[in-house]
Amino acid sequence: MDTDLSSGSATDSLSPALAQKLSLLTTGTFCFHRSWGYGLIKEVTDDGRLIIDFSSKSGHAMQAQYAAESLTALAPDHIYVQKATDLENLKKRIASDPVAVARQCILSLGDKATAQAIAEELSPSVIPASAYKKWWDSCKRALKKDGHFYIPSRKTEALRVLDAPAALGEQALEAFRSAVGPKAILASLDTLRKYWSELKNDALADEVLAAINQTIAKIPRTQLASAIELAIARDEFLTEAGRPKEQGPLSVVTLTPKTADEFSEILEELPGLKQVKLMKSLKADLGEYWSELYVGILSRANGRVTEAIVEAFVEDGRADEIFAAVNRLLRERSITCDFMFWFCKSRLDIFKDLFEPHLIMAILSVLEADQFSDYKKGTKLYELILSDKELISAILKAAPFEDVRDVTRAILLSPVFEELDKRSLLATIVKLFPEVQSMIIGGEKTTEDAALIVSWESLTRRKAELEEIVNKKIPENSKEIGIARSYGDLRENHEFKAAKEMQTVLMRRKAELEQMLTRAQGTDFANVDTKEVNIGTKVTFVDNESKAVSTYTILGAWDSDVQQGIISYLTPVAKALFKREVGEVITLPTETAGERKVTIQKIEAYKK
Repeated sequence: MDTDLSSGSATDSLSPALAQKLSLLTTGTFCFHRSWGYGLIKEVTDDGRLIIDFSSKSGHAMQAQYAAESLTALAPDHIYVQKATDLENLKKRIASDPVAVARQCILSLGDKATAQAIAEELSPSVIPASAYKKWWDSCKRALKKDGHFYIPSRKTEALRVLDAPAALGEQALEAFRSAVGPKAILASLDTLRKYWSELKNDALADEVLAAINQTIAKIPRTQLASAIELAIARDEFLTEAGRPKEQGPLSVVTLTPKTADEFSEILEELPGLKQVKLMKSLKADLGEYWSELYVGILSRANGRVTEAIVEAFVEDGRADEIFAAVNRLLRERSITCDFMFWFCKSRLDIFKDLFEPHLIMAILSVLEADQFSDYKKGTKLYELILSDKELISAILKAAPFEDVRDVTRAILLSPVFEELDKRSLLATIVKLFPEVQSMIIGGEKTTEDAALIVSWESLTRRKAELEEIVNKKIPENSKEIGIARSYGDLRENHEFKAAKEMQTVLMRRKAELEQMLTRAQGTDFANVDTKEVNIGTKVTFVDNESKAVSTYTILGAWDSDVQQGIISYLTPVAKALFKREVGEVITLPTETAGERKVTIQKIEAYKK
């Protein structure tokens, strides 16, 4: 039997405020308790007790006074009530009207309506956890566009519903003023710059500039990239405000290191677009020194930075200088996989004369070096070489047959390519030069099933890499595919496409490692015969023309360190030296597909 608690003995001892709260707690009403969450009032008994079904306490009885003190009646449109009574409709509105759902959450939670609190209410009960971030990012953009919402920059601050649409400029200024820390200031400054046209106030510009410079000055030297990134954004804001760039100790040019090594490290820490912006800013402020600095970082540059460097020289009418610098680096093999990918993919007209056989030798060199690095970056280059059939044609179409033969031999001996990929690459060459067919068939017969002599260290590394791919990377990728698939339409699902592309890369690498490990034969190079050049020997020889002395250590198929003079026994140079004795004069291939005569001076056993 229901009892009206708004009158009678149940409310006699209550204050007017508590009596008013209690009058709202009627049968069929949802209520909220700070410890037990929300519940449904099932009954009000004759003696004034409330019987409430909480999610964790079904049929819980509560005295009227305690109920008035600890419970809050919930309106029918409260997010708690909607989840309990109309969940399916709420799930539909999440997709059809996300702004209305967000508004409902903000009004329901009041001053507790932080982004985290909203997430806890909607995920996973309304939105799957895997899809929530994407939904919330899209919803926030819609809330900002609507203009009736305050979106704080700090995660701990609550969102608010505004009585009238906020002026976007004022809202951006408020967000900037409340931002704390370089990252938050950087994000709010970008928004403020977009809407500065609504403000255009010199006093406010002074305030913003002072706040930015104060923040930059406090950033420690160990976080220099953050200071430079904020300084770049500051100068963009000043341009929008009609003011000149900052000068003095906090300017971009003053903050940025001027040595190639330090400058390269800073670029690596910056986002891609900021890398280009920094380089354009420095070009204007460094005078003639910019060209020396840019050439200095070219050997470590990624594709985006390389493109910016080339554009800088071309715009300055100095294309011949960048051509010479790139040519030198290619011949010295002093380039990165990212650089080589950009170079081969862009195929700029100013570099057309560099698309000749020695370029393939350089590609093989950087891919071989990438095989032994802890963090591999050559995947895109590897895929480009196999997929872009026009690239091989562009490099070899005008080459003498002798050069084509050397390139074919180098590909045959290279440990870089998986066997099927190697055959595909060689087939492309055969279409251009059918006369190399017999050479390829003979090479395959002698190398296809041969054992690979490898050091125990490199064998351990390869096994560890395979184990990580099988036990960690492939399962993680499968999980990413599943999550990405839940985002919906696969035709426009970039996350799904990226995850599937990574799956292809991982499965290809897994098959490659399995095939190589099947052929691998480990050794410590002990007890090697030093009467002649063998695997595990250190060979010293002199160039008969230049008299320059060189030393190479010939080790296993997966051992290569050009800086230390360590080469694989599968390389053309090692093949030429193999089984030769002290005093012999032999012809060695050069990196530029030429030849040189050398005399062997000493053969020693390799020592770790």
